[in-house]
Amino acid sequence: MINLQNLTVRDIKEWAAGKGRLLPEEIAALRTDPRISVQKLAAAWERMQADQQKAQAQRRRLYRFRQVLYRHGFESIAGVDEVGRGPLAGPVVAAAVILPSGLPSFRLDDSKQLSQAQRNELYEKINKEAVAVGIGIAQPQEIDALNIHNASLLAMYRALSSLQQAPDFCFVDGRFLVPNLTCPQRAIVSGDGRCDVVAAASIIAKVTRDRLLEELDTIYPSYGFAANKGYPTFEHLQALREHGPSPVHRYSCTPVRLAGENAAVTRGEKNSDCTG
Repeated sequence: MINLQNLTVRDIKEWAAGKGRLLPEEIAALRTDPRISVQKLAAAWERMQADQQKAQAQRRRLYRFRQVLYRHGFESIAGVDEVGRGPLAGPVVAAAVILPSGLPSFRLDDSKQLSQAQRNELYEKINKEAVAVGIGIAQPQEIDALNIHNASLLAMYRALSSLQQAPDFCFVDGRFLVPNLTCPQRAIVSGDGRCDVVAAASIIAKVTRDRLLEELDTIYPSYGFAANKGYPTFEHLQALREHGPSPVHRYSCTPVRLAGENAAVTRGEKNSDCTG
């Protein structure tokens, strides 16, 4: 056990940093030191190590689906997820990810539970460490033609097909399997919060779609796509009423269809006025 009496606070901080991890009895010794700054250091290390344990437990929990398959001889396990079912505009985007075997070096979670900064950070880590990443997109016109359910499955199929390495098993977020896959697959309800490769796919899909909508905002600035990402916010619906739909809106959505009909009527009235 370290003797704290002859050490300065700076010495203690350097000693703790050099260890990387403190034993419970070492944290207890810091906590009973009469110096307030040392007591605060003990509390900080206790919180940090508790967070690390929680993150490790989370990684193990999300890894268990892949762990079972590795034991049965599978090697290249993909997760696939999509984002963008609910918006009135923009594509639905899917991502497929194959991670190296073993626990990821970073903590994954459902993209909806993360801040934008956390998603962007994990986006970079996943792309750096993944064995393969694939993106699949179904455009608004395809959504209108196929319906959002079938367009989402199409986007997921495209994401899996674009992987640089073919998977030998796939975990799919939701209740439905991806049609026409040649490898076995399993659907997992709320898979982005239960399986690490699906969680990774959800993050890649979310960040990719957000950035696409930010690009569309520069082309169609009237609708606030950078802020609303195509979802039916009050401001978005108001812009639809004022400007009518853009070419990237989904005309199969009722608010978009009604806005288009109203815009057509308005144009007809104006033409009538002009022609007398």
